Amino acid sequence: MPAGIVSTAWDRPKRSDRQNGCVDFSLILPTYEERENLSMLFARIDRALAGNCFEVIMVDDDSPDGTWAAAQEFQEQYPWLRVIRRRGARGLNSAVICGFRHSCGEILGVMDADLQHDVDLLPALLDEMKHADFAVATRRAAGGSDRKWSKLRRFGSFAATALARWITDSPFSDPMSGFFLVRGELFRSIDSRDLRPRGYKILVYVYAKAVQHFGRNELRVAELGYEFSNRAHGRSKLSLKVILDYCVMLVALRFAPRDRVPRPRWSPSLP
Repeated sequence: MPAGIVSTAWDRPKRSDRQNGCVDFSLILPTYEERENLSMLFARIDRALAGNCFEVIMVDDDSPDGTWAAAQEFQEQYPWLRVIRRRGARGLNSAVICGFRHSCGEILGVMDADLQHDVDLLPALLDEMKHADFAVATRRAAGGSDRKWSKLRRFGSFAATALARWITDSPFSDPMSGFFLVRGELFRSIDSRDLRPRGYKILVYVYAKAVQHFGRNELRVAELGYEFSNRAHGRSKLSLKVILDYCVMLVALRFAPRDRVPRPRWSPSLP
């Protein structure tokens, strides 16, 4: 199979497929038909993370508009960019897991490629990770905003947030956020073949799995407010199926067994 292509949603790289050494930060960009946003997005990332040892892994679900091919054209200009084209796979959550599994970073991050997330917030989120296991960009904290959403969309977001916080006991003000960082060793400690989230909301899933393993009191969380921007190009991926997948995922998390294990030595316990 050509380099950069995976054929399943949950593809695991062989050890020899990983880059040699380790980088400080791996940023995962799950994409589907985001070709028009790439030039501005990559330029912003390059500027925001200048001076950092980082990689960006773009995981594209074989976009009909050739997003993956367009991204590959930027690899000479941006040596930190890696592109994975998935065939026979769909969904943001599985794309993120795929990216995490191919990453080398001590810190892992996720953000959308539609320019709605504030790239300039990345250095501040990385700074928060000095004392946290999760650092989340939120629309609900001080300085945060979802801008000009309709009343219907605001209500839907409120209901989904309340449901996530109730079912998973999530501490996040915005568990629906798709813009966050997580400690790489934490993800690798919970990763397994049955790590298969549905839908488009990966933060609440990864957090809930970590709670099942280590307990809520052993996880340190930081939040930073940001202003959610309007989409410049492309279209939203929200659909009835996405909503149903989200609800099914929450129910599965609610009834998942808890297999508590001691907190690993990669980070000290809370006092």
